[in-house]
Amino acid sequence: MKEGKDIDKLFKDGLGNPDLPFNDLDWDNLEERLHPTPKRRIVPLVWFTAVAGIAAMLFVVFLLVKPTANKTDVKAVVKTEKNNKNNGQSKNNKGSLTEVPGGGANLAGIVDSTSVAVKRSSNKTIDKAVQKDLSDVEAGQKVIGTEIGNANLLADMVYKPSLSSTIDPVKFDNQSLNNSVAVGKPERIKTPIAKQKSRFVLSILAAPDLTSVQKSGQSSLSGGFGLEATYILTKKLSITTGASYAKKIYDSDFSLYKPNSSYIFKVAPSNIHANCDVIDIPLNVNYKVFSNSRNAISVSTGLSSYLMLKEKYSYTYTGDYKGPQDFEVKGQNQHYLGIANVGIEFQHKINNNLSISAKPFMKIPLTDIGYGNSKLSSTGVAVSVNMNLFKRN
Repeated sequence: MKEGKDIDKLFKDGLGNPDLPFNDLDWDNLEERLHPTPKRRIVPLVWFTAVAGIAAMLFVVFLLVKPTANKTDVKAVVKTEKNNKNNGQSKNNKGSLTEVPGGGANLAGIVDSTSVAVKRSSNKTIDKAVQKDLSDVEAGQKVIGTEIGNANLLADMVYKPSLSSTIDPVKFDNQSLNNSVAVGKPERIKTPIAKQKSRFVLSILAAPDLTSVQKSGQSSLSGGFGLEATYILTKKLSITTGASYAKKIYDSDFSLYKPNSSYIFKVAPSNIHANCDVIDIPLNVNYKVFSNSRNAISVSTGLSSYLMLKEKYSYTYTGDYKGPQDFEVKGQNQHYLGIANVGIEFQHKINNNLSISAKPFMKIPLTDIGYGNSKLSSTGVAVSVNMNLFKRN
């Protein structure tokens, strides 16, 4: 029982003093549900689109079936001629009125009334049938019958006039015909000349390479830069020449160093380090093996001339002995066409006047090079920017 009283007290205390949070938003939501705000019915956008489309279709139909003004003009001409028929009178060529037996009009009156009707409607659109009748009047057709037995005969004569005598052609005012006679020989049509590609290409290049003496087993980084000019002989064949300044740096054993000198080292150096300034003048023949609108591949071969500007040699010894350390030579050795060139060029066209290319190459010595008479070879890649010159139309 004691436990039951405790439970009853627990429920009593919990329901007697509830600790519930108060939120105004909950009351607002409840009031909205009890008294909902009436919503306005919105006409869908599809209905507005349908109504606008129907209105546009009706407007187009109205424009298509709108009557033209040509019919009104023709009726006015016919009405005028009917009034003249009812009066039973017609004008002659001088403007006088003459009566015709049977209420008809004489030949001169018919012609004059027809010309009056044409003049009245000259500033308006003339019906094709009226134009055809006027041409018949000019040709001078004959009248099929002169008796008029129908009140609408005059109106028919406007469309199908028939004359029994020859009359002057109807004259139309405000017409000026200018005839001009051609003077001299007609201008000859020139054959269009297709644009020709430039035959001269100027290239600015930079060519890093690895230079070594044959059989030395050592290579040193060298390089050069310069200008080259290419003359295009045919679509596939061209020749290239130019000049570039190059540094030839290499190391070799002293056994591969064979200068033309009477000097004798007391102790032979173990290694030679060379640093040479060279002018390279190539003369190559290029053959294009592949080309399209943007890219081309060419192979080239030829000869180069080395003009030695300055040669500096440094000697390295083994042990404590210190003999001559450096030796320098200036402008004493020129090797004309003494180096063979082999390369392959990959060219990419940027626009009609500019392109870039990369050319792996190899320079093979045909003679001994420099003061040391070394077999000097180089392998590298020449990167160039090419510009078309003297382009003609």
